[in-house]
Amino acid sequence: MRSLILYLTILICVLPPPSLADKEGRQLVGKWDVAFAKNGQANLRVFFAGEGPTIVMLPGLGSGPRAMEPLAERLIAAGFRIVLPEPRGYGESVGPLEGVTLRDLGTDLARAIESISTAPVVVVGHAFGNRIARMLASDRPDLVKAVVLLAAGGKYSARPEASENLRIYLDKSLPAERRIDAGRAALFGPKSNPGPDDIALDGASTDTIKAQISASDPKVFPLEAWWPGGKAPMLVIQGLEDVVAPPENGRSLKADYPDRVTLVEFPDLGHAMLRERPDLTAETIAMFVRKLGR
Repeated sequence: MRSLILYLTILICVLPPPSLADKEGRQLVGKWDVAFAKNGQANLRVFFAGEGPTIVMLPGLGSGPRAMEPLAERLIAAGFRIVLPEPRGYGESVGPLEGVTLRDLGTDLARAIESISTAPVVVVGHAFGNRIARMLASDRPDLVKAVVLLAAGGKYSARPEASENLRIYLDKSLPAERRIDAGRAALFGPKSNPGPDDIALDGASTDTIKAQISASDPKVFPLEAWWPGGKAPMLVIQGLEDVVAPPENGRSLKADYPDRVTLVEFPDLGHAMLRERPDLTAETIAMFVRKLGR
């Protein structure tokens, strides 16, 4: 845990000022409806599409809905209604970014669900998004039917080389080629061949990264406050080549809550499993959600 705190502190220090791309964000492709949800001073854009049981999906650190799009498209085709809330500081979602806690981000998600969905819903969190998903499930169990965690971390920290590669990947002041190499090493399994859209050099908002890192300060919200993820059924999908959120995290969740956690491990996949194998990830989620019933 101490190494994780040190890494987050270093990352905040090296992040450059936000650029125009941070403010604009990238629009989703295809037919998506849009709504806005208010949480105090925050006004959050929410994309939704499809019909069927509702799945709300949260992207990783600093990312927006587009990061989840390959997975979302497959789940819509499989007969689900997908909701993609845009985090504060990204695209058209605005609100205070300083002094924000993980509980505030969980409340943002609650307002998004309440604005356009009939609860309870299935909440999918990738990477940092899994912390918000678990915070919501702990605080508002009435809204959450089940939790799905992709690349779940928190207890076992990133490998030292992965932390350094992540720092390089997120630093927009560095040459693109260096960032691409670092992103490939940190986020993808050794057998993957990610394209430019998968690596997404401009896919993260610096403002959102800083707010989310600050919100997850373990001195404010210790691991115990969100690690259990409430009491709802939980699916943990873990890539065995994940060096950012190592497999020990998923195995620990299964050991801690054996009766409600389903753990699925995939060889060769890394932290960005939803980009490496969106088909396999979508299949696994769909099977889990269907077993829950309506």
